[in-house]
Parts: sequence; C-alpha cells; structure tokens
Amino acid sequence: MRKKSKGILRNTRAYTHTHKHMATAAVTDDFRLPSVNYTASIWDDTFTSFSLDDRVQEKYVEAIQALKEEVVSMLIQEGKTASIHEKLVLIDTLERLGVSYHFHREIENLLHQIQDYYYNHDLFTTALGFRLLRQHRQLASSSVFDKFKGEDNKFKETLKSDAKGLLSLYEAAHLRIRGEEILEEAAAFATYHLNLMLDDDDQQLLLEFPLLEEQVKRALQNPLHRGVPRIETRHFISFYEKDESRSELLLRLAKLDFNYLQNIYKKELSQLSRWWNELNLMPKLPYARSRVVESYIWATAFCFEPQYSDARLAAAKTLQMLTLIDDTYDNYSTIEEADLFTHIIQRWNIDEIEDDDDKIPDHIKIICVFTFSMYEDYDREAAKRGKSFAAPYAKESVRNNNYLGLVWLPI
Repeated sequence: MRKKSKGILRNTRAYTHTHKHMATAAVTDDFRLPSVNYTASIWDDTFTSFSLDDRVQEKYVEAIQALKEEVVSMLIQEGKTASIHEKLVLIDTLERLGVSYHFHREIENLLHQIQDYYYNHDLFTTALGFRLLRQHRQLASSSVFDKFKGEDNKFKETLKSDAKGLLSLYEAAHLRIRGEEILEEAAAFATYHLNLMLDDDDQQLLLEFPLLEEQVKRALQNPLHRGVPRIETRHFISFYEKDESRSELLLRLAKLDFNYLQNIYKKELSQLSRWWNELNLMPKLPYARSRVVESYIWATAFCFEPQYSDARLAAAKTLQMLTLIDDTYDNYSTIEEADLFTHIIQRWNIDEIEDDDDKIPDHIKIICVFTFSMYEDYDREAAKRGKSFAAPYAKESVRNNNYLGLVWLPI
C-alpha cells in the first residue's frame, strides 16, 4: 500500500512562509483580485469542420515538383553565367517568395560562389550579399561597409539618393550584433533618408522605381528580419506579381506552394481545434484565455515548412498551455495558490496531486493534470521517434520557466 504523501502542502507552506515579507499589510496570501474578463476567441469552430481533399494536394505536389525541376535547372545555369548581382537577387527572390526551402543545396552553392566577391560592388549588392550570408549563418564582416564612408567617417552624402541601395542597407543593418557600431550608424542613416524620400518634396527620388515606394513603406514599418515568414511571403507575392521584371516560373511556383501550405495549415488547425474542444477546459477555467489559433500562428513563425507539422502542433499546444499558466498566476490565483502551483510544477509528480486532492484548488489540479498529461504524450511521441533524450529537457524548460520563479503580488 502506497504511503500517502503530504509533501506538496508541507513544503509549499514553508516556501510561502519565506515569501511573507513580500506581502504588504493590505494584501494577504488569500487575497484575490477580480479577474480580467478576456475577449472570447474570435475563431470558435472556424477550423473544426475543415476537410482536406487529398486529391487537390496531390495535384499541387505534382505541379510543384515539375516547377521545382525547372527552377533547379535555372539555378544551375545562373551559377555558371550570372553576375554576382543577379545571383544575389535570385536568391533573395526565392527566399522572399517563400520557396527557398526547396533549394537549400543550390542556394548554398551560389552563396559559396559569391562569398569572397560580393563586397566589391555597389551599396545595393554589397548590403544584399551581407544580409543573405548572415541569414545563412555564414561569415560576413560589417567592415564591408567601410568603403561607403567618407573622410569624416560618416556615410557619404552621395548615397542619400540611392533608394534601392538605402533600402538594402536598411534591411542588412537589422542583422547586426552587439558592438557593430557601423551597422548602428547604417540603420540610422538609411532610416533617416528613406523617410525623407517618402516626404512630398522628395517623392521624385522614388519615381525611377514605381514599386519601390511600397517596399520602403513596408520595410520601415516591418523590417524583413523581424517579420513572420508566411506573412512576409504573402506580401511579397502581391508585390512581385506587379514587377515587370518578374519570373513567371518563380511566381507560379510561389503561388502553388503557398496554397499547398495553406491547406496543410488548415488541416493542422482543424486537428488542433478538435483537440482543444474535446478537452473542454474553458468552462472550468473561465478566467483564462483560449488562444489556440494565435498560438499556432506563432508556431508557424519559426517552422513553416511542411515537414515540421508535428513541431508546429506541439509548439501550439505548449503555447496554449503557457497561456493558461500565465493567466492562472496573473489573473486568478492568490499568493498562496501561486506558491502551491509553483511547487507542484517543480516537483512534477501527478501522484502527489491525487494524494492531496481535497486540499488543492480545482483550477490548480486541472492545470497541473493537463500539463503533466500533455508532456506524457510528448514522451511517448519522442520515444516512438527514437528521441527520448529530448523529453527531460522539455519538462525542465517548463519547471524552470520564469513564471515559476515569481510570486504574483497584487499592489
């Protein structure tokens, strides 16, 4: 017969006692502020009924594969005959159209060809080469921009009318690291003069490139490096189809690939929405936010490619879990409950929840059981993939999360 454990409550009381000094006379450990009434999810059952026609996806795959073969031939030919400027523009176009993941090897080969020569060119080409190399984690020194400075150690005034060059410099400067003063200066210089170009008196500087104004406005609001890849791709496709110098081959591939991925995302959102609805947690946790769709969008921000479906679903579930934990701390729990919650998560023992069942608040039991069960699913999935070593790190990231090291204190 298993000995009944009272470890959670005993240790939690001790933990709470050590934090008593944090409370004011006006706030006690059992004080509960009124909960914020969060806006309900706007999505409801938007995705639960989605049904994906596999035949449609198969047609997309066939069409995409045929176009990919043509693009590979193009990349090989460009590698032999194109200038460094043309190679860089092609790579950048593939990346902004969201299809570069199909051509990793070919792009790496092109970057290898230009790595030692890209900086012997104008501002646009030099900045573009610098940005692409850094995006691909290859060596690129910020000293390549020294030549664009004058004797006064400031960027040359002649650059202020180079709209394309300034935009390229602006985007490149966002890949700076701590201590790169020249890129700090570049960002300020480019931002200032790009904003001047958008003023009425200086609009003529953009007339040479009719589509450039649209790009400049978007870049100043949302630098490429800080953007969500799929959203940036959607914007760039709309821009690119208006570009007279566009490649119809690349545009066709980008549109097909975008629609193909959208169907995958809808299917995953359908799976995720059904999972969330079946849990039926929100009636039991009315103080918390239901943000499954928003969590999924965040997940696509760092792994949008089709092969990362499981990673997106796991990330979205984890983000929704963290939302519940956040709201439990910030929007409902008393200090004593927050201490108890922290201690249970750090001990990570579901048996102890059952042992002290009658003394643990319902909302804490629900959150803890949900969290532990979700990570048990992760354990099983990792084991099936031969990656059991990863599971303990995932648990540890939750146990040591900043949420768990802070005691919520109303003031």
